Amino acid sequence: MTKFYKSVNTYILITLSLILSISVSYAQTKDSTSSLSITGMVDVNYNKNFNNPVSHINDYRNFDVYENQFNVNLAKITFQKAASPVGFRVDLGFGQAMDLVNSDASLGTEKSLRNLEQAYLTAVVPIGNGLTINAGKMVTHMGGEVIETIGNINYSRSILFAYAIPYFHLGVCASYPFSNKFSAALYVYNGWNNVVENNKDKTIGAEIIWSPSSSLTFIQNYIGGPEENNSTKKRHVFDTIINYQATDVLFVTLNADYGQEALDPTGLAVWKGIALTGKYTISDASAISARVEEYYDQSGFTTGTLQLLKEFTLTYELKFVNSLTTRFEFRRDMSNKNTFEDESGTLSKNNQNTLLIGSIYTF
Repeated sequence: MTKFYKSVNTYILITLSLILSISVSYAQTKDSTSSLSITGMVDVNYNKNFNNPVSHINDYRNFDVYENQFNVNLAKITFQKAASPVGFRVDLGFGQAMDLVNSDASLGTEKSLRNLEQAYLTAVVPIGNGLTINAGKMVTHMGGEVIETIGNINYSRSILFAYAIPYFHLGVCASYPFSNKFSAALYVYNGWNNVVENNKDKTIGAEIIWSPSSSLTFIQNYIGGPEENNSTKKRHVFDTIINYQATDVLFVTLNADYGQEALDPTGLAVWKGIALTGKYTISDASAISARVEEYYDQSGFTTGTLQLLKEFTLTYELKFVNSLTTRFEFRRDMSNKNTFEDESGTLSKNNQNTLLIGSIYTF
């Protein structure tokens, strides 16, 4: 089975590489009329944890990590040239989000990539409705949220986003729209949150998107492969997203994850969770959103403790102008274990309450 898995990985990688090479050669015979676009954002916040932790760290959070202080979460600029038929995208990011995503562990010796969120070539191969090939460093296809705050409903990310799935990959992907209602994509990566391969096998990803109507979309994602150093033990994660525009002013999304990894020498680590989020648009300038979530780390593999985590988040959004969005957020995190830090520096709490205000300027 291991030899078969390696053969499939190698075949897919070679096939995608050949398609990309053919598409680039094809592009050299075509005139490109697309122009370079430059966009960006600045995201800052302040939040308070009422447990008053000595470390000033919000437990089980990723991008709103530091409490009782002002934070630059992400300052980012994007350079993009749409594929016609060849283009590229480069996202440069600075701030605490990039420090977390591009940690020393994920970059290895490639420290020059610390501020590179994405950098990939893209090409459209003239097959049927158009086969799109991307190659390079790219954010993951997994999950119902993204690294950029403005692309999410709430300010803080879900526990699923923080623990169930990866942030980024380096590899190749191919996507194809079979119709305006159905599309699919295939991914071949070095691995999970790394830019340098750490074992002999590649990680495989897949995505299926089905939109039976303009108001309803089903997304099924998968990622699987060995992720530990010099290991053949496989990690698999299944990620399901359902987006529903119930009315003109009410949007609801459901995200569910199931993950497992074979342990060395024996055993199986399992993590799973579900998050339900809704957004009600009050006016063009304001909206209110809520998220409820449950995450079961039944092996203690992802959070470090065998526990059941829950959270409730309430967010009010206000747009002073079209380019400036401010979010006021209350969040309560809970566990069935005492894993939250208190004002003495010990893990004596089974919950934490936080208040946050964050502003995002886009251009």
